Amino acid sequence: MELLQLRYFYESAKSENFSKTATMFMVPTTSVSASIKRLEAELGCKLFDRTSNRIYLNARGRLLQKTLCSVFRDIDDVVEKLSIHDEDTRTIKILVRGMRRKITDFITEYNANHPHIAFKTVFNYDDDYQTYDIIIDDEKNFYDGYDSIELFNMRLKLKCSSNNRLCKQKLFLHQLCNQPFVLMDFESNMHKVLEKACNRVGFSPNISVVCNDIECYEKFIAADMGIGIARQEESPSGASSSISDLDVADFNEHYTIYAYYSKKEYYGNIKNFIEFLKSKSI
Repeated sequence: MELLQLRYFYESAKSENFSKTATMFMVPTTSVSASIKRLEAELGCKLFDRTSNRIYLNARGRLLQKTLCSVFRDIDDVVEKLSIHDEDTRTIKILVRGMRRKITDFITEYNANHPHIAFKTVFNYDDDYQTYDIIIDDEKNFYDGYDSIELFNMRLKLKCSSNNRLCKQKLFLHQLCNQPFVLMDFESNMHKVLEKACNRVGFSPNISVVCNDIECYEKFIAADMGIGIARQEESPSGASSSISDLDVADFNEHYTIYAYYSKKEYYGNIKNFIEFLKSKSI
């Protein structure tokens, strides 16, 4: 009987799903299934009742699960105590899919007080999310093996050049159907919010510029190359006097950002950084 076998069983017992456990541990589903079958053979009893496409935890399985709950809690507590933050040398790997500037500010602030901690920060839409300890994204339901905290809940506004005649008018969203828009990225969460809002009133935004750099994005808006979207309270760096909010009566979008963190990596410096982010959440 091996500890990993028991881990596989414990996680599968919670979800009654071998595939979810396999995803969490980044192994084939067949490996999880075979490991649990070996565990059942060693114990001399079945822990799950199986049908053609489902597994169900049975009474013997529940008894083992209840015992392991206490065992793994004690093990995890010991691992945490042994993994003293100052001695944890793991690089914190972060996938940032939203709030790039704010997250960058948090990382630099944290690093000022913890200069020995290294970060690998990726600003893209990498689908291989399981290689990251922390993911910054809007609400998703497919980050298996991750817990989350809410970082930001914000009102969004449409932005334009202060020289644009529209910035002095009271508008409805459909009146912008012929206006150009500036976009950070077609895969960005902000684009999805904009596309959904525009589609709701009968049009798709006419994209004039696409870029993936926040400062360039703001310069394009300030130069009146199109309408952008950003947080209501945000004052674009170096362009605050050149960019204005549009007064669009039926654009009432909100945007929530979460920090997702890998449950199996949640100790030491990664847990410490998550606690730091919790202190910054608004």
